[in-house]
Amino acid sequence: MKISLLFVAALGLSLVGRADVLKPGAMVKIPDSAGKFDFLEIDGSRHRLLASHEKDETADIIDLDANKLITRVKLGPVVDTVLDPKTGNYFCSVQDDKRIAVLDGNTLKEIDSIALDGETDGIVFEAKSRHLFVTHDNGTHLWIVDVDAKKAIATIEIPGAPECLALDAAAKKLYLNIKATSEVVVIDIAANKLVAKWPLAPAIAPHGLVLDAAAGRLYSAGDNGVLAVLDTKSGHVIGSAKITEHVDQAAFDATTHTIYCAGPGSLSVVRATSTGAELVGNVKTADTAKNVAVDPKTHAVWTTFTDGKNSYAQSFVAP
Repeated sequence: MKISLLFVAALGLSLVGRADVLKPGAMVKIPDSAGKFDFLEIDGSRHRLLASHEKDETADIIDLDANKLITRVKLGPVVDTVLDPKTGNYFCSVQDDKRIAVLDGNTLKEIDSIALDGETDGIVFEAKSRHLFVTHDNGTHLWIVDVDAKKAIATIEIPGAPECLALDAAAKKLYLNIKATSEVVVIDIAANKLVAKWPLAPAIAPHGLVLDAAAGRLYSAGDNGVLAVLDTKSGHVIGSAKITEHVDQAAFDATTHTIYCAGPGSLSVVRATSTGAELVGNVKTADTAKNVAVDPKTHAVWTTFTDGKNSYAQSFVAP
C-alpha cells in the first residue's frame, strides 16, 4: 500500500546529506500491537520479513510480495529468528524462556523446542554443520546447538556481554561484537574456539555488525555514533564513518555495497569506499525503529516500530 503524505509528516521523514537517499515505500500495519521489536531478518526463499516482536511475545511473519501480515505466532519474548535452508523451518531465540523454538516454515506452527541454561539473544545458523550459534544475553559465553540432536553440545567463552554476530561460513569464521570491551572477537567454527580479538576504536560499545565476505570487510556500529570498518585479513580498523548514535542493528546490501544502521529515530545510510566508508545521509524514522533488514530481491530497506497502539513494518526505497 502507498503511504499517505499525512503519515509521512507524522513519521517525520527528513534527510541529512544527499536529498535523494531513500523515500518511503510499502507499509504493513500490525493492529493492536504496542510492544517493541528486536531483530529483523529476511527469508529470501519465501520472500518474507521475519520480525521478532519481543514485548508482544510473537514471531510476526510478513509476506513481502503482497506486503501483508501472514500471522503472529505466540512463543514468548522472541528476539531473533533464522531460517534452516534444508528443512525450511525457523529457529527462534526466546530470551526469557531460555530456549530455541522451532517453527514449521509451511504451517507456521511451533513443532519443537530446544532448552538452554540461560537467557538467549542473537543467533546464526551454519547450514553445513547444522550448528546454531546462540549468544547468552549479558553473559560471557555462547552456545553451540546441534539442531538435529536438539541440544547444546558445547560453549565458547567470550570476554564480555555479546551483541550482534556475523557468519562467514566459507572461511569458517564467526564474528561477534563485545560491547563491554569495544572489540570484535573471532571464533573458528571448525575448532569451536576463540582465535582473535580485534579492537574497534574509534567505535565504542558496538551493537550492529555486518560482513562483506567478498571484500573482506566487517562493519561494526558503535553506540557512540561511529561505524568502524575492519579488514578481516589483518583485523585492523582501516576506516570509519559517522552514523546515528545507539544503533541496535545493521544490515548490508551486497549488490549496492550499502550499509544501513538503525538507531532510535534515525536510519544511517553508508556506502562502502575503497578506503573505508562514507555517510550518504540519515533518514528520520520512529523512536522505536531500531532494527533493519534489506530485501535482496527488491533492495527495499525495512524497519519496524510501534506508536503505542499499533505496530508497523515500514520500507524505504531508492527514489
